[in-house]
Amino acid sequence: MGVIKNFINNKLLIKPQGFLDANAASELITPFDIDKIKKRNIKYVSIDFSKIISANMNALRFLNDVLENLFKKENVESCIFNPNKNIFQMVSNLEDLYFNIFENGHIEKIFFDEEYLEEKTIYICCIKDEQNKNMLIYYLLKRGYTPKTANSEEEINEDAVVIKNSIILKVSNRIGAVVKNSIVYFFFDGFLDANLSNMFDIEYFRRNLLIGFKIFIFDMNSVKGLNIHAVRFLKTLGVEAAEYGALLAIVGLNKKNVQENLIQELLDMGYLFFANEEELFNSKEYEEVINSNDVIYKKSKKITKDFVKLLPYFVNSTISTVQLMTGVEARKEAPKITEVTIDTNKKYVASSIGFYGDMDGMMILILSENLTKRISKILIGEEYKTKEELNDLVSEFANIIVGTVKREIQKHDLRINITLPKVFDEIENLKNIVINRKGVEVKFYFENEEFYFYLVR
Repeated sequence: MGVIKNFINNKLLIKPQGFLDANAASELITPFDIDKIKKRNIKYVSIDFSKIISANMNALRFLNDVLENLFKKENVESCIFNPNKNIFQMVSNLEDLYFNIFENGHIEKIFFDEEYLEEKTIYICCIKDEQNKNMLIYYLLKRGYTPKTANSEEEINEDAVVIKNSIILKVSNRIGAVVKNSIVYFFFDGFLDANLSNMFDIEYFRRNLLIGFKIFIFDMNSVKGLNIHAVRFLKTLGVEAAEYGALLAIVGLNKKNVQENLIQELLDMGYLFFANEEELFNSKEYEEVINSNDVIYKKSKKITKDFVKLLPYFVNSTISTVQLMTGVEARKEAPKITEVTIDTNKKYVASSIGFYGDMDGMMILILSENLTKRISKILIGEEYKTKEELNDLVSEFANIIVGTVKREIQKHDLRINITLPKVFDEIENLKNIVINRKGVEVKFYFENEEFYFYLVR
């Protein structure tokens, strides 16, 4: 079997051809290659299967073991792309898969080429596995894209990139997270042990608490068990959630695989256990949190010169996005440091977005109802009709801004992570979050419609 290997920036691209058996699989990534991966700080390994005629399970298991080693020891993310139907089926049936599957090289570049920027709209189409679909959405958002979803290709009326047969399993060594309907979902799998603290992005969790999320679902349908070390870490999350009055729900965990005393420790810490999401949504605890406006107020940090230096990156991205969505040029007032004030007598909707890394804080966007309707016509072709449509609209709009902010920040070599947006259709609930906080305020007008931007610590 012939193999071509190229080191391109922070990626190793491998192009094998012929029949893949266990002996041939051992040639794909040799000890010499692993040494090079370490020395060159390679982040990605991509294997092009377009010229693999067929493969057997022994070869795929061997490859999986090698890529597992890279994943766990070197934090290298791996994928295969362009597999034929038989190989795709075989690979997707492997247990504990340690690489991703992308249907073609174009989609591989979107996920695994940090210098590539896709200009077309990205659709996720016909994927029935909700967790996989959510993970695809999550990692596209992390890459700065705002994907759309479709149930069939007939719904797509534009020249777009369509993802139909790709599987995201372990794109990074972080616990995956997505936001749906103002709920933050974290997806866990495998056996949870002391390494959980390294896999879970606790700062992301804290930012989401800070910006007002009150319900967190820990999806453990794919968890095989957990030990005392994992429980101790989960208890630290429980303490922080309790300070904000947030609900932590563990969904889908098979309790038979966990010692009874460990389950009790989590119950004592305030975790709730549910067999599935429907059971959670029908619970009285869920209703109580949804209907509660109780907030624990945290003391804000000082506004520093370094913090204010971030303002242009956020403001420029916000202005350009709103101007693009409305077709109206913005009129901007001078920035000022002031206490965040919200007029609850006016019809506003808002979104809060947390960020952390080299600098931490919160971005708040407050839009007039009329401006929101105008954006709605651009995004969905008509004005929103329901509260759910409004939430989806504002969330998608905020996601677009998040994407442009990320790209702007990356140009300036800043390490900043950004959470997914929290939407407030009731402006009073945002007021509870920002009370007594100071921030940098920038007020815009799009024609006569008000738009407030705050950068808060």
